[in-house]
This record gives sequence, structure tokens and C-alpha cells, in this order.
Amino acid sequence: MPLADGNRGTNADGSHSEDYCAYCYKNGEFTQEFTMTQMIEFCLQFLDQWNGQTGYKLTPIQAKEQMLQHFPHLKRWEVNDERTLTEKATHLLSQCENVTVTSIDADGYPRPVQMSKIGAKGFHDVWMATSADSVKVNDFKANNKAGLCYDYYGDGVALRGTVEIVTNDAIRKDMWHEWFIHHFPGGPHDPKYVLLHFVGTEATFWINGEFSHSNI
Repeated sequence: MPLADGNRGTNADGSHSEDYCAYCYKNGEFTQEFTMTQMIEFCLQFLDQWNGQTGYKLTPIQAKEQMLQHFPHLKRWEVNDERTLTEKATHLLSQCENVTVTSIDADGYPRPVQMSKIGAKGFHDVWMATSADSVKVNDFKANNKAGLCYDYYGDGVALRGTVEIVTNDAIRKDMWHEWFIHHFPGGPHDPKYVLLHFVGTEATFWINGEFSHSNI
């Protein structure tokens, strides 16, 4: 993006930034905590607008390839991210409101469903809430093996592990969110309200172009 006075970001002292635009930088801080690959995926959603303004007719693949060539030379991405892969994954999970959890049905087929993440620890310990009579609860009663994955603008983590069905009153009360009342009118002690606690034992990472598979 060509920088002009009308679209420059601002430094901490209020002065115009010589390096970053207003969409990326405000009051001396980046507006999004993105990895480089996440920023590329984020920018792709504005491709039609950009093509219209410039007269180019780049396809998403062409635009992505150009950004992959250009972005590493930008000031923001010249500094290496010193965090470990698990630290990056932990931050990635914090960016995600939803996860996809997979149970194994009675016929041995995986059954993936998207669920709201209501709590997490690290990158592989995730809590969800559901109804005691749901299909996935029945699946996990018969077989507690599970998969769970999450992604955000192109970075993602896939996990294998197990799910515990939690009915403890103290834990249910502690994990209760007010919006649950729309699903469980009886509140934290509603007998239909149960928790699913996933703990991963294996992880596959794809973060900022880095791929890795490891046991936890």
C-alpha cells in the first residue's frame, strides 16, 4: 500500500509512522497480533477491492504468491519470531472462539462438529459445553478417543487425544457462562448441562509456514 498522509499509522507520540499504514499500526502498536502468513490470508479478503483500485486482475493464488515473496522483506517481518512453536500455538488458540472436535461413532467413522471454546490451558487442553443427551456425548461414552483442531487466518493446529465428560457440580458452576442459560434453563445445575474436557497427546502444527508433528 503506498503510504500517504491520509493513511499513515500513528506512533506512540501521535506522529505519523514512516513505515506502517493506519490499518496495521495505531498509537505505536500493531492493530492485529498476526503472524506473516495470517496477515497474508487476512489481506486476501480485500483482493477484489485492490484489483479494482489498481486495475490489476490478480487471482487469489497469484496475489498470495506475490505477498509470500514480498512480505518477508517488510520491516515488520524482518524480525524473527523467537517464540517456540508451542507458544505460538497457545496464542493461536487464544485467538479462536470455536474449535472442531471429532468423536468416533458406533460404525467407526469420525464425526467432526464445531463447538464454542469456553476454556483452554496451553495449546492442547480445551473445555466445551454440550447437552448430556447429545450424539457426541454418547460417542465419547463409548469411545473417549478424540480429535480437535483450530485455525485462524491460515495458521492451524490438529490434535489427537481423549475427551472426559465432566458432570461435577463445582466444575460445572466454575465453567458456567451466562449465555448458556439459553440452552440450559436450569442454570449451572441443569442436569442436561455437561462439560467436555479434551486433552491432546499428539499435535500437528502449521504456523507461519512451519510444519511439525510431535507427541505432547
